[in-house]
Amino acid sequence: MLNRLLAAYLTFLALVILSATAGGVLLFRDLSSGDPIDAVANRNAYDIVGWELRHLPEKWLYKLATVFDGGPSRAEEDLLIGRYFELTADIRSLERDGSDPDRLSQAERERNAAENELEEVLEGRISDFLDDLRFGMNPPLFSDIDLFFPPLDFELDSPPKVLAVSPRERIDLDRSYLLVPGLDPEAVAAVESETEETGVSALVVNTGGVATYPSVIPELASYRSVVETVIHEWLHQYLAFYPLGRSYFSGQEARTLNETVANLAGRELADLFIQRYGSPTPPQPSSPSQTSADFDFRAEIRSLRLRVEELLAEGRVEAAESLMDEKRDEFESFGVYIRRINQAYFAFYGSYADTPGSIDPIGPKLQRLRDRSGSVAEFVLLARSLHSEADLDSLLAGI
Repeated sequence: MLNRLLAAYLTFLALVILSATAGGVLLFRDLSSGDPIDAVANRNAYDIVGWELRHLPEKWLYKLATVFDGGPSRAEEDLLIGRYFELTADIRSLERDGSDPDRLSQAERERNAAENELEEVLEGRISDFLDDLRFGMNPPLFSDIDLFFPPLDFELDSPPKVLAVSPRERIDLDRSYLLVPGLDPEAVAAVESETEETGVSALVVNTGGVATYPSVIPELASYRSVVETVIHEWLHQYLAFYPLGRSYFSGQEARTLNETVANLAGRELADLFIQRYGSPTPPQPSSPSQTSADFDFRAEIRSLRLRVEELLAEGRVEAAESLMDEKRDEFESFGVYIRRINQAYFAFYGSYADTPGSIDPIGPKLQRLRDRSGSVAEFVLLARSLHSEADLDSLLAGI
């Protein structure tokens, strides 16, 4: 445990330095430039520094208080995880229903009381799992210390939203901002409207997690989703010490490489983790799908993206936007609800090149790299040296 505390401290310092030298996520971005979009974002900005000041000391105090504890048994850990995510499912249901505030408050109190221990248990299990797969590295300047680095550390909380901005005449993630998580639908619409008054396409989206240190992981997510997101965000922290992660802020191509590697590896690692430990939570009941058997969303959204690209290339911006609105309504009639589809939608989700809304060749190329790698660990080892798609092409040509 003492080694983990030292490693966590070293990781926090290293990630702060890397973020600063990389130009920063939205952590160090100057929003006082006088730019009208910056001004909209600044009024709703997510305070990462404030979040760190609130949560990092709390986690460290808990770790210090329990540093010499023996810890729960495997069976006790399973019971804790099962009860925690049972309460999480209850809270989701009670929040939707809204008819029993007393029961909701009781469930939240019980879950909050168990949160630190739950985080510690999952951090330990996932760290051991990743270490066994020979992930991790020696900390910079401390190569003689035998520990898992960077140490895995996360906080279950409400993650921020993101304001994604694209030019109207093309699909390109021109800029993005972290926003406070509590924006209601009216506030979201106002942010988008004010941003679009400057002549761009804008979309406010929820985030699945943020690779701060500790990582912010959605507090109402399922067990499977929490495991995958924790690993995904840890991969970003791990890659920050290698060329792939250090190039994250150099442009859209590098961002797409980073996010797609983390998606592919995170999903597979989560599957392997659950194969090892099982799932202490009961299987989620499947609700009957309202989507027609004849409706292939993946094919439809890809087709739409291609057609929008054609229209924009012809300078037919209004026609492209009308088509996206029509298709959004059509998708909803088949049971697929997407609040808005616009240029910013495709620009943001296109960064994840393994998803349906992306037509980026980086996705299939990285999948080929994974197929040719002996293991998911080998895939990450190969990918971490990449700077660009050209590097990926050269790597594929040689294996």
